[in-house]
Amino acid sequence: MSLSMLCRLRLQHSENISRHLRHFSRQLDGNSVVIAAAVRTPRTPFKAEEQRLAGIVIDELVKRTLVPREEFKKLIVCSSSNASAAECQKRLASVAKELGFKGCETHAVQDDICSITGLRMTLESLRQGQSQCIITGDTRCQFLEPDDGILANELMTVRQPPVRGKTDASEHIPTLGAAALAWTTYETAERLQLQPLALVREFAVKNNREDALYHLHGGSPLLPSQIHTWDLATSREPAKPSLQLDPSGSKVYTHDNLHITASHLLTHLVHSLPAGELGCAYMDGKDGRLMIIFIEKLVPKIEQLDGLPLLTLYTKEKCSLCDDLVAKLEQKYAGKFRLEKVYIDRKENVRFLRLFRHDIPVVFFNGQFLCMHKLNEEALQERLADLGTD
Repeated sequence: MSLSMLCRLRLQHSENISRHLRHFSRQLDGNSVVIAAAVRTPRTPFKAEEQRLAGIVIDELVKRTLVPREEFKKLIVCSSSNASAAECQKRLASVAKELGFKGCETHAVQDDICSITGLRMTLESLRQGQSQCIITGDTRCQFLEPDDGILANELMTVRQPPVRGKTDASEHIPTLGAAALAWTTYETAERLQLQPLALVREFAVKNNREDALYHLHGGSPLLPSQIHTWDLATSREPAKPSLQLDPSGSKVYTHDNLHITASHLLTHLVHSLPAGELGCAYMDGKDGRLMIIFIEKLVPKIEQLDGLPLLTLYTKEKCSLCDDLVAKLEQKYAGKFRLEKVYIDRKENVRFLRLFRHDIPVVFFNGQFLCMHKLNEEALQERLADLGTD
């Protein structure tokens, strides 16, 4: 869908859209689906099979959620690997076992450009109460970075796995990208005391563009003017990734879905949305299906005493790296935060010991992941800027 077409539709038919888009109440109920965490790798050469890279990003994702590994009941990963379906499934099952997922179903999906199958399985399963926590992920060769501003909070660091034996300098190393999201219900998030990133306001898969855009249902309207950001992934026209504003003031971005996946698109969207705003991801599948998903960036339910955000430091009784991080915070950001410490080596905090045993210091900002191993000043400055306290 071209930007001009979208603009014309929204100018000429905004009342029609308003009548027919289903509106999800801002009041959360137990079955509401939320995104607990989302992360992706930068575009990088990676000398290993795609499922191995997926394992690296999923391990990071779990730590960012604060969710115990036994809570995850499904792991769905889409890859562009040329290996057989059986081999991809075998590799993914092996990765899940290495990561400590017990009793977790694994689903390796291949050549599903926009990962529509995996996302549909996830959202239907959660809404029907069949699962409580699910991970979806994508790996993609020839992945391209979005052009609309990469955020430190969405990225993780990737270290190359060790290579046994001699290496061939002339050997081609594929450039890969991986992304993953953790999905759960609001009820489960409350039980686990999580601060989710976003709420799924609407999701649908349709067989033509008109149905996907209008998503014809009765009920109260979700106005197009409420959408802060539209992210469109399509293979039916050349991508136009540069920033443009449509007549209603929303931000509109387009991408070529041969070079981006649903997980990458949603990860970037959920991190780039301002708190309280709505975003829409619209994706073409190569089989003719189209997916549209509306998400709302949630405001953490953390009381900000004196207007200061809460930094939670996961540490141990003796941790020199943690001491260095606190010293840097106090030196450069004094008066801009309040600090609490959680000692993971205490009996009551065994849940966090299992997650962060080898990763401290770990810092969360208002209940959401900020950094691990060392202070990520760029990510901290992004969060402070969002609050207007930078």
